[in-house]
This record gives sequence, structure tokens and C-alpha cells, in this order.
Amino acid sequence: MSESCFHCGDKIIGRPIVYKEKKFCCSGCSTVFQLLSENNLDNFYAIEEGAGVKPKDANTHKYAFLDVPEIRQKYVSFEDEKSVHLTLFLPTIHCSSCIYLLENIQKIEPNVTSCNVNFVQKTAAIVLNKEASLSEFALLLDRIGYAPNFGDKKALQKKRNYQFLYKLGVAGFAFGSIMLWTFPEYLGIEEDNPEIRTFTAYLSLAVSIPVLLYSASDYLKSAYKALRFRSLNLDVPISLGILALYAQSVYTILSNQGTGYMDSFAGFVFFLLIGKWFQSKTYESLSFERDYTAYFPVAVTRVKNEKEEIVEIDKIEIRDHIKLRNEEIIPCDATLNSETVSIDYSFVTGESEPVRLHTGDFIYAGGKIVGKPAIVKAEKESSRSQLTQIWNDFGETASKEKGSDVNHADRLSMYFLAGVLILAAISSVLWFFLDANRIVEIIVAVLIVACPCALALSKPFTYGNITRILGRKGLYLKNVEVIEQLNQTTDIVFDKTGTLTSNKDRKVHFEGKELSEVQKTAIASITNASSHPLSRAITLHLQHEGIHPEVAESFEEISGNGIIGSYGGMEIQAGKASYLGVESNTNETEVHLKINGTYFGKFQIESAFRSEIFDVLKQLTFNKEIHVLSGDSEKDKLRIQSAVPTINELHFGQSPEDKKSYISNLQEKGNKVLMIGDGLNDAGALKKADVGVAISEDIFRFTPGSNAIIDAEALKKLPDLLSTSNFSKTILAICYTFSILYNIVGLTFAISGELTPLIAAILMPISSITIVFISTISAHLKAR
Repeated sequence: MSESCFHCGDKIIGRPIVYKEKKFCCSGCSTVFQLLSENNLDNFYAIEEGAGVKPKDANTHKYAFLDVPEIRQKYVSFEDEKSVHLTLFLPTIHCSSCIYLLENIQKIEPNVTSCNVNFVQKTAAIVLNKEASLSEFALLLDRIGYAPNFGDKKALQKKRNYQFLYKLGVAGFAFGSIMLWTFPEYLGIEEDNPEIRTFTAYLSLAVSIPVLLYSASDYLKSAYKALRFRSLNLDVPISLGILALYAQSVYTILSNQGTGYMDSFAGFVFFLLIGKWFQSKTYESLSFERDYTAYFPVAVTRVKNEKEEIVEIDKIEIRDHIKLRNEEIIPCDATLNSETVSIDYSFVTGESEPVRLHTGDFIYAGGKIVGKPAIVKAEKESSRSQLTQIWNDFGETASKEKGSDVNHADRLSMYFLAGVLILAAISSVLWFFLDANRIVEIIVAVLIVACPCALALSKPFTYGNITRILGRKGLYLKNVEVIEQLNQTTDIVFDKTGTLTSNKDRKVHFEGKELSEVQKTAIASITNASSHPLSRAITLHLQHEGIHPEVAESFEEISGNGIIGSYGGMEIQAGKASYLGVESNTNETEVHLKINGTYFGKFQIESAFRSEIFDVLKQLTFNKEIHVLSGDSEKDKLRIQSAVPTINELHFGQSPEDKKSYISNLQEKGNKVLMIGDGLNDAGALKKADVGVAISEDIFRFTPGSNAIIDAEALKKLPDLLSTSNFSKTILAICYTFSILYNIVGLTFAISGELTPLIAAILMPISSITIVFISTISAHLKAR
């Protein structure tokens, strides 16, 4: 019996290489084993036996292009004086051992700070020390069997699609040919011509060989690998069915007992491949991940011909000039046009220490402006999907969660398939006594008709469709897992300013000393640097008076209190009365003003509640506990209470820390909290909540800690949005019920002998496709 390589599991041809009593098929596998052993990574083999990938002989100069600055920049997503961030496509990732090895690769290469694997997409997000060589790191990955692919993923997929179609064509040709040759036999014409009958039987056998070795190879290889790693997958029962049908036919032909079932065998493989092709096309056409990023509701300020305009981020082109205010996110790689700016890269690196940049410096997407506004020039096209990826990567271990989800699904499938194999064995025993000639037919039908895919597909497709529908309606979820969290919420906490109230159509009135044109310009220049709704209201008010804001010389925003900055030799302070050290006995929404330390007065701002917002609150109180928190005065308390008497809690004068503590108290009582705010003074509360939703209006700012973003115009549809999300539970119940009934009915007919292998091969993919259509149609009917 041939031995298997300890590292990759392949059969050893010739004399094995022996190291530490382990046998290897080549020096490459032996070298990788030594490397793992020396770095205490032996657990790689404990997770899955023979889990390694056989390394290819790597050319030492193969990845030298990564050290060329212009090319290197294409693959680096972020770089500073400490680290380099990049994401690599590693197509040979195939199991949990791969994840273990790659996420512990820093034990082999000290220059690696972290490596997070996305099992589904076969990518690795890697952080290297600044002194690391990208070419040497890529070479290391190549040597241990995970060669990075820097080509076009679409081209790679297209090549695979052509290979699949060739296999489908071979199976189809064989099926048609064998049916044509054996057609006279079905009519009884060849009974008196045994020579012709024997000739067509052997001709069918010859034509069937490419079907087995080429067309069915993916199923057989997948099943072999699963069994080699002592596990089960869907291809195991399919492969057993293929081999059983083929073996019986070969035996029948070679023993001159008949022509066998080569037509059924070729047709069986042909219909399996057609089903697989139709499944893939169905999934592609309904793929939510492809287009749900199109609903990412963010916009930026583009400066064109010295005029500012709000545009969607996908409209930004290379060399466009973008104006970014304090706390706004940089939507694409860019160069700085302003003199100096501070950038907070905590969104990307997790480190909150701002970086000081100067004119001409390169800025990476995902950085956040700190302080005075900046003008940047786009160097790459802005991408919603890129920002979504950065958002998902922030503070997450998404890859590990995805990997665990995959393992959980694999375990369920293994139990299901083990049960199917047991049923097939029992069926063979029963039919041995009933009709031994039909044993193979019955076993094949049982093995093929049972399908765990319908169960496995229910959740991802249901959540995927709901995510896409919510995005189209204005609620953009960070990922599909948020739906489950959203459905569990019991309490909704609203911030008032910028959430219940609109940033537009606010009435502003200044009460105090008369302001000169120069002073108004200085005030507008400072308030224009802030993205806070009250600052924006003051800026718009002054612009309506003909004032043109300039670029502030300095700027700082004190969360929950106010702003301070300088322009034209004047220091401007604006904010709460307590922040400026003045008294105020009114409940009005006010922004007090000091110029060069002298109190000048206050801007009185009348809240403009969003259209239909009180109706929204009333509807939500039927099945949720509603809370409103605000850092403002109690001016609007009576108005809210009279409009929505069923509201549970109203609290004003809340600091950012107060809001966070309030949510913590609710959670300690066992409540699941949904928080909706603008992400300015409530970033901590949004992150603390079970589901944090940041509202987006006309600025590009959201807190990375939030789970979703809602377009301001979609807030009036919030009850419908939550109802749509909750409907996913009903869809799942329908899908699971169908899947269970399909398997019960299908197996019953197969065991009773009423189902042929050909029909089983047709039904199996149809069951999965039906789940996809049930999920999609149900979700869209609800969305109407």
C-alpha cells in the first residue's frame, strides 16, 4: 500500500524523504515541516491531518516587482513610519489549518505584526513592520504553499468557467452518443445482433472513460480530499453514487451480461454538471454582495471652479479636489493641497495618535481629519466597497468569525451526510432481500437526492436579500450578521440633535453685539470647519447673509461642548454657555460666542424636526421601548411629550459619557439596545449599543464603531425597515421547513425504489435553487 506525505497528504511516489520519523513526498514538504516545527507551529497538523499544500519551487526573484515603488503602491492599502498594510489573494487556502498557519505566521517571520484570514474570499489582511521587504514576504508565502496571486481575479474565474464548460460538453457528448448507440436496444432491434450489441457496449465503455476521469473529476477529487482528512462533504455521497453506477456497468459489460447503464451514468454526470452550472448562474444573478455596497449612503464635498458641491463618493474622479472638515473620513487615496493637516488613522490602524502632514504628502483612504479643514486631490477613484471593507475590518475579527461559521456549517453537513450513508447502507440490505438487481440503483438514488445545501443556503441568502433590500431603502448594514442583532433589540435610543431634527431649514437668529463683516467671516470660517449640525446651521445662516467662509488658521472641537479656532488674528470660541463660562437661564437651543476672549452674544437656533418623525416614534412605541437623549436644553421636551405621549424616557443635557452610561444601564437590565445618532457626540454610545446606527445627511462622517448607516431621508421609514428585517425570521422558517420536507419526501421515494438516479440528479440542484427563489421572492414581496 502506498504511503502518504505527512505534510500535504499526497501519495509518495518512489523513495520517501524521512525527517524525525515522518515521511515526505518531496524536499519542499520536508522543509515546510522543519520550518513549522522550529517555530512551535506543530498544531497545524493537529487540526487536520495532511492539511498542508505542496510548495512549488519558488524563483527567488519571482516577486522582485513588489520592491518597485510605483508597483508596490498598487498593493499597499496603508503605510506610515511604523507599518505597511496590504491584502493578498491566496487561492490555495482550503481548510482551518491554513487559517491557523497564516494567522500565526509572525512566529516564522518576525516582521509580521498581524495576519487576518478571510476564509470565504481566500484573502489575508497583513500588517508588516516598515523594514519588511514585500518581495521576501511574498516569497515566504510561496515557499510554504500559499503563493499570492497578483493577477485579475475575474480572469482567473473566467478560465475556471471555461474548464467547467469543457467538462460539461464532454459529458453531454457522451450522454447523447451513448443514447444514440443504445436506442435500438431499447426498441428490441439488436436482440438478434449480439455482435452489434457487444460492439456498442464496448464503444459506450470507451466513451464513458473521459466522463469519469475528466467530467466527474471535481467531485471525485473533492471527495478523496475529504476522506483523506477524515471528514465528509456533499461530494462524498455523489462520488460514491458515480463510482457505484460506473462499476456495475463496467462489470456487466466485461462479463458479457449486457450493455450496463453507461447511458444513465453519462446522463447522471451531465445533469449534475448542468445543475451545478445553473446553481452558479442563479447565485451570480442574485448575489447581494456584488451590489449592496451601491447603497452606501455617504457623500463628500467636491470643490470645482471654486464652488463647493455635495456629490456621492463614487462620482469622485482622479485629480478631483475634495474639501474635508473636522471628523470627516478621507474617501480615497489622495495628496494634500492644504499647507498642513492632522490625520487620525485609528480607523485603519487602531492607533489614535494624529499624524501631521504637509502639502504634497500622500494620504490613505480611511484617515480622519482632525482640526481645521483640508483640501485634498484624489489620486485614486473613490470606492464604496473599499470603504465598506475598511469599516468591516475596524476592530473586528471577521475572518475568524467567518472561519468558525464555515466550520460550524461543515460539522452540520457531516452529521447529515453520515446519516445519509447509514440510510444508503440500510437500503442496500433491505433491497438485497427484495430485489438484489436494483441495489446499485437504490443506493445511487439515496446518495444523490439527499442534500444539505438547502439547509446551508437558507440563512446566507435570506440575510443577503434582506441586506440588499434594506440598503435600497436607505439602511446600510455593516454586514449581514447585523440583521440577527437588529431582530433581537428591545429598546431604541434616539439622539435628538441631527437625528430627530434636521440639519437643514433651521432658523438662526443672533442676539448680542453687532458683528462686523470681518468678524462674521472669521466666525463662518471656524464654524465651517466643524461638521456638527449647529455649526453647519450657523455657517449656512452667515452664507445667506453674503459671507464667504475661508480656511481656518487653527481649529479644535471639544466634544459635547463647542469649538475654538482662529482666523485673521481673531480667536473664535463658540459652544455651550458652560463651556464659555457664561450664564444662561433659557431652555432655547443656543450657541454662545466669544471673540478674543470677549463675550459677544449667542446664536439662537430653532430646532426643525424631521418630517413625519413624531409619527415614526408613535409607531415604534407599539413594540419597542423608546428613549430620547440630547445634549441640548429642555426646550423641546414638552413638544416631544405632547406629540408622542407614549414615549418612555426623555433626557436632556446629556454629555457623551452620560449617553454611553445610559445604554450600559439598559443592557445591565437584559435589554438589547438599538442606538440611532449622528456619530458626533454619541460615538461612544453608538459603539456601546448592541446595534449602533449612524445617520447620514450631507457630510461624510460616521463612527467606525457603528453597525449601520441610515440615510436621513429613510428615517421616516424606520418602522418599515425594522419590520423588513424582522421578516427574515419568517423566511428562514419557510426555507427550513421546505428543506426538511424535501429531504424526507425525496429519501422516502428513493428508498422505496420510486426514484431513478437521473431524476435524483435533477432534483438535487433544483432543491437548492428553490431555496434561493423562496428567499428572494419572499424578501421582495415584503419590500413592496
